[in-house]
Amino acid sequence: MSKLEELKKLRDKLELEIKGKDNFPKDHPCVIISNHNRLMDIFYLPMAFDDDIVSIVSARLTYKQDPHRLHFVNKYLNAFPIEAHGGKSYSHLCINQISSFLDEDISISIWPEGAYIDDTEHVYKGRTGAARILFNTMSKGNYAYFLPVSINIKTDDDLDNYVPNDKDKVSINICEPILPDEYYYSFINSDNKQDMNQVLHNITEEGMKQIASSLNREYVDEYIELFPKGNIIFSNGETVDKKEAQKQEYINRYQHDLKRLSLSLIRDIKK
Repeated sequence: MSKLEELKKLRDKLELEIKGKDNFPKDHPCVIISNHNRLMDIFYLPMAFDDDIVSIVSARLTYKQDPHRLHFVNKYLNAFPIEAHGGKSYSHLCINQISSFLDEDISISIWPEGAYIDDTEHVYKGRTGAARILFNTMSKGNYAYFLPVSINIKTDDDLDNYVPNDKDKVSINICEPILPDEYYYSFINSDNKQDMNQVLHNITEEGMKQIASSLNREYVDEYIELFPKGNIIFSNGETVDKKEAQKQEYINRYQHDLKRLSLSLIRDIKK
């Protein structure tokens, strides 16, 4: 049974309200962005779609050798890691490889807030990785939409629980897709990096504000604080100090793992 079939089977057992399904485009893939309030989001969000979605999640989630959690992730998710603690070299590797899914007409989901905290009153400023992935795809002549999706989970479980259950009440709203054309035109015609970064922030902010409006929450123009790990985690669970990991041998190894995983996911989704 495929991961999508397993996910649909799980979805049928849960109390899940999905709105705006007609807003999911069929002519091009999407960069799906969503608010992030608890770890469980990563399992509920792809349930809103009837197609395979590649879930871009923390490398700690996909690579840390926690047998029970890895079993759950590998059973239900097309999970692909993003390394937020390795500096630009590692973030660029991830962004470049993630765009390969869009090139293959496969949508991806990502959480621009970058972390979850116990706050269901606000939506926070999003980091620009999602927009960079989008524009990287468009730079190769391919097209994708920027699709905001809001998720609201009412549960008694703690923030770090990752197993959905039939006591949760979940509402997901697929908002109208954002057409990236004007943003991308401004991006490629910017005179300097500062202006380019501003465009990345602008499209990200439009998406996060739509999510805030959908949830009737206040949008906060501040980032959720991230706490650097100081190391990189590899596919076998090994951690390497961030400074040591800047050596080319480690970068090459990480890139090899990303390529291998992306090809495996694409093959499984396309078969």
